[in-house]
Amino acid sequence: MGFNQIFYSNGDVYVGNFKDELFHGNGKFTLSCGSVYEGDWIDGDMGEFSGDCRHGNGTQTWKDGGIYTGNWKKDKRDGRGTMSWPDGDVFDGCWSNRLVHGYGVYRSVNGDVNTGNWKAGRLDGRGILNWTNGDQFDGCLSHGLRHGLGVYRFVNGDVYTGNWKEDEMDGTGIMSWANGDVFDGCWSNGLIHGSGVFRFANGDVDIGNFRSKQLHGNGKYTFSNGTMYEGCICSNGKVIEKRLMI
Repeated sequence: MGFNQIFYSNGDVYVGNFKDELFHGNGKFTLSCGSVYEGDWIDGDMGEFSGDCRHGNGTQTWKDGGIYTGNWKKDKRDGRGTMSWPDGDVFDGCWSNRLVHGYGVYRSVNGDVNTGNWKAGRLDGRGILNWTNGDQFDGCLSHGLRHGLGVYRFVNGDVYTGNWKEDEMDGTGIMSWANGDVFDGCWSNGLIHGSGVFRFANGDVDIGNFRSKQLHGNGKYTFSNGTMYEGCICSNGKVIEKRLMI
């Protein structure tokens, strides 16, 4: 075992340990294009290598400024590792076949932080999304989109708890607004749509079918003073016919 450096005619440079005139142990290989691999090597092949492939623990630095430090398998990022992209984004977590796969944390240069399970490079399963504006989502994701049960907390104090479909509130859910209003019912494509109960902060209660946050079809109005209109026929919130109930 010894230490040496080699300058190749094509501009490549190796600095590190040797064994029997082969790269072996810790070393740094700088390609003429500017990319750098630094880590453990075995029997003369690049990296802690198996069959001329990076295999084991090591650091790869690309000419554009990207840096990966972690595990490799058959020349691909695989296992635990940290990737820093030239734009400042950083992922720290699990990899498989060069893609983000498993548990990890992705920190964007703009301050957004995504934490959870990843599959083939996208969030998939349970995750927590934190945006720089203060909003937060905690729940299920599929192919990088909010999909399934989840809680979205808005920075202004509004909170939605319920079902999501392809990144939109869809299915049954409860929205609690910061002003005290609460809707419990059905949603479609991010909007109140279907049966539900709308309880207003002033004590009024609307029960029935809704379209875009307004009663549509049969419904019941109960005012905070106890007055009730039931069996109303409504169109987009406008009462067409009503019957007073005492």
